[in-house]
Parts: sequence; C-alpha cells; structure tokens
Amino acid sequence: MQHISAVDRQTWLDVGMALHWTGWKTARIIWDDWSKTAPKKYDAKIQEQTWRGFRNERGKVKTLASLFALAIDGGWDSAVSVSTETAADIAWNDPDFTILDDRRGELPEFPLEVFSSDWQRWAKDAAHGAGVTVDHVMVPLLGIASSLIGTARRVRASRSWSQPLTLWTGVLGFSGSGKTPGLNVTKNALDKIERERKTRIDNLRREHDSNAQRAKAAYKAWKADVAKAVEDKKPAPPMPNDANVPDDFVEPRLYVSNSTIERLAVLLKARPRGMVMICDELAGLFLNLARYTSGTDRPFWLECWNGDHYTIERIGRPALVIDYLLVGLVGGFQPDKMARSFQGDADGLYGRMLFSWPLEPAYKTLTDDIEEVEPEFQNALVRLIDLAAEEDGEVIITPVPLSPEAREKFEKFRAFVYHERGALDGREREWWAKAQAQVLRLAGTLAYLDWARRTAGQPILVPEPNRIEERFVDAAVRLVRDYFWPHARAALRQIGLSERHANARCALRWIWAHRKAEVSREDIRRDALGQRLDAEQTQQLIDALEKYGFLRSITVAIGPKGGRPARRWQVNPKLFSEAAAETAETAET
Repeated sequence: MQHISAVDRQTWLDVGMALHWTGWKTARIIWDDWSKTAPKKYDAKIQEQTWRGFRNERGKVKTLASLFALAIDGGWDSAVSVSTETAADIAWNDPDFTILDDRRGELPEFPLEVFSSDWQRWAKDAAHGAGVTVDHVMVPLLGIASSLIGTARRVRASRSWSQPLTLWTGVLGFSGSGKTPGLNVTKNALDKIERERKTRIDNLRREHDSNAQRAKAAYKAWKADVAKAVEDKKPAPPMPNDANVPDDFVEPRLYVSNSTIERLAVLLKARPRGMVMICDELAGLFLNLARYTSGTDRPFWLECWNGDHYTIERIGRPALVIDYLLVGLVGGFQPDKMARSFQGDADGLYGRMLFSWPLEPAYKTLTDDIEEVEPEFQNALVRLIDLAAEEDGEVIITPVPLSPEAREKFEKFRAFVYHERGALDGREREWWAKAQAQVLRLAGTLAYLDWARRTAGQPILVPEPNRIEERFVDAAVRLVRDYFWPHARAALRQIGLSERHANARCALRWIWAHRKAEVSREDIRRDALGQRLDAEQTQQLIDALEKYGFLRSITVAIGPKGGRPARRWQVNPKLFSEAAAETAETAET
C-alpha cells in the first residue's frame, strides 16, 4: 500500500472497499493509517461514515484483486513480498472486473412524472418513434428549450440574486446507443421552424438593406454639407441620426453546430437573449479549446454559462462587446472521451454540465403514432422562441420571482446542499457547488415548458408565468438531487480513467463478444483495437491484462516446419460468467 496514493478520492474509496471486503479485524486500522498519508484529505468523521457505508454498497464490490492492481500501477514489484506466480494466481482466480466495467453502475431513470401528462405522453411517443429512451429525448429538450429563452427571463430567488434559464446538457453513451436520434427529436423541429421563417428573414434583410442605403445616401449628403461649410468657413453641421450606417445584416439563428468565438459574438448581436450550440459529439468542442499555442478558449466558455458582460479584444480591429454572453451547450459524449475532454486544470467547466447516462434502448418495433415533427411540439417551441424580449437590438430582461412557497422549498434545498458539500471533494464538489443555480434554471425552464405546451396552437395567448410555483421548484430539486447528481458522479468518474483503461475495456469487450478462448497479440492489435496501437504498445496492454487476471501466457507447440513458437494467451473463463456479462452489456454495440 506504500505504492498507492491516498490523494485521489476514487482510489481512496476503492482501497477502503477492498479492505472492508476482507472482513479482517484490523482492516479499518490499515485503511485509517494509509488514509492519513494524505493529511490534507483525512477527516475522521467522513472516514467513519464511509466505512459504515461500505456495508450497504450496491455497486461493483472491490476485492483484494483491485488493491493488487492499484499497487502494481503504482510501481509495486510483486516479487518483493510474494512470488510472481502467486500474484498471477491471485489475479487469475479473482480478475479485476472494474477494468471491464464501464463504471456506469445502477443509475435512476429519468423521472418523467415531473412533467405534465401532455408532455409525458409526447415524450413516450417521441422516444418510441426515435428508438431511444425518454432520457435521450427529454435531457436535450431541457437544454435547448432553456437556451431558447436564455436571459430574456431570469428566475429571481431574491432581490440580489437571479439566474438566466440557459442549461448545458450532455448525454453519455457509446456509439450507436441513441444519443443522436434522441437529440434530433428537438433539433429537427428547430430546423423546420427556421425553414418556415425564411420569408420573414428575407423581408428583414431587405428592410435592413434599404435602411442601410438610405443611411449611406444621408451620410454622403452630410459629408458634402460639411465640405461646403468648411469651404465657406462656416460651422460644420452635426451628423443627422439617419446618416448612421448600420452594421452588416446578421441572420438570426436559433442554434449553431460549429462556430468560432467571433462568429458567436456576432450572432449574439442578432439574438442577444442567448444562443445554443448543438453538437452530436461535444468532445470535439472541448478537445479543441486549447488548439492555440498562445492561449485557450476555456475562459470564454466558462463565461458562456454565466450570461455576463464580455469583451473580445481583437488586434487591428474594434473590440466585440457582448452585453450578455450566454450560450447553451447540448449534445453527447462517449464515456471513453470524457477524460480527454476535461483534461488539464480543474477549472470547473464540467461542473456546469447536467450529465445523463441512459441505458441503451431496448428493441421496439417501428411506430407511426407520432410524426417526425409533431405540430403541437413545434408550436410549443415557437411559443418560447417568440417570447417578447428584443427591442432595437437590445434584450429586455423580465425577472420572474419564486412564489413564497417555492422560495421556502428552495431554501430547504440550499440548506441540504450546504450540509452535503462537506462530504465531497474535487470534481464532485465543483459540480455540487452549481446545484442551487441549476435548480433555479430548471425550475424556470419547467414552468415555461408547461406554459408553452398548454398554449401551443391556441389562437388566444394565455399569459405567461409571472412567478415560479412551488411544484416547479420541487420538480427541479428532484431532477438535480435524484437524477442529474448520480448521473454526474458516474460521468465524472470517467475523467479519472486513462487511455490505457479505455483500450483494455475495448479489448475485453471484443474478446467477450467473440467468445475467444485464446488470443494472439495480432488479434488484439488488429481486430480488437483497429491497429491504433503498434506492436510494443499492444504488448504493454497485454501485460496489463495479465496483471488484472484476464489473460495468461500459454505454450504453443512448434509446427512440423520448426521455427519460433507463436505467442498466445489463454482467456480467463470467468470473463464469460454471468456477472461479467452484466458489465460487458455494450460489447455487441
């Protein structure tokens, strides 16, 4: 255990669970002594609570095989205290299935009952039509709907604190698990709305161009008047208001899928309430934030969640001033790319994201019960898009306060957040720190989605909410505490995984799916990993799989022509057990 660091929280938990599993009388003392090697992290009260909690652990239990694997990763030489054969036998008899496990664990399903019955019926039909779960449909909807409103409506918790509605939502899943079809349910509706508004936008463009030409003519006439006044030695006339030439026309967009910082700043001029960026794979955006050698885009995106004043300085050109920098993010993540997406300093970028990791959808027959873009759903989005907000290119913010009952419910949640944060550390604490703001934004979004659905398609517009009722705060608290929080913890665990873990899981899933009894190095390199590793790197991976107890080198007889015997590895039969199959459920995908 001298080779295992106690600083990382997940490692601390894994070691404690492994020692608890032994049942030794001295196990708790060993764990305490080892934990104290990280004095800044050690807390006797939390130590006691966590140890008791191991008795009720429902997830994948850690055993001594996990502790052996951590020690080997830390540089422990098994020959110092135990023979190589003994260590190999221990690993072979009890392989470390946490390497194969995608670490999702048992997570709650989306609580659809927080929505009205109309929304519930639509969500089930839309999910069936898209071949996904309701999580895949409703989580992106929350992100997109909130961003369509942006800062035009702000939920006011007190006279000194309000929040815009914009949310960041990310759905985790392996390729082919339903992320894109679920996202497209709402994205397709936005595309249809934009197509139907093309004529309106063309009219706006013509009106803008006409005003620009009149302003240019007025400006030219004014310049002539100034020149004549100077020639006549008279005071120059002031420039008239109608001689101000407007900037180039910017077509208002409901969303973007790929954009530079400068382009987003320009689009926010056309839609100052806020924008939304929709990406099938958000990892591409986050991995690209540090593409410049002299800087990074991360500070910009950190501010995009806040909605505050922001200035973009440009060399040789005027600065771009944004009154409210607010951009929603909606899309998907592959679990194995989470670590690279948020690598580097812990700046809290992931703390702004509402993560969801749904189960892969079960097979269902096709249905014609719902259209690709249902009219009532489209009308509900139009209600949100058309909320009165902009006037002369500036956004008019309308605060929406909490009702007295809603505020009381919110205060109870704030107290809960305060008491819970003492047991958290690192990335989990950073995510939890945003929980109060997330509840306010979700409550406002739920209230306006409810209003938009009730009034969709009605000729007489029902007044929009003038306060946030208790039921919406209660629903938002439930979403954050009981759904997004456990999903976020599962997602954040992925950030601690290395590229080697990802390759090991990929190789083991391939072995499991093809029921291989033995493999060669070339099987792993070519067929399991698609040749993304060279021979030396593949051998290192096989060595690691041997240490984890999944492979064992075997002797292959030399053929009649002689030559060097081929190296092969036996696959541990335990990989194909019922317990292992549970953790490899995504192998066929």
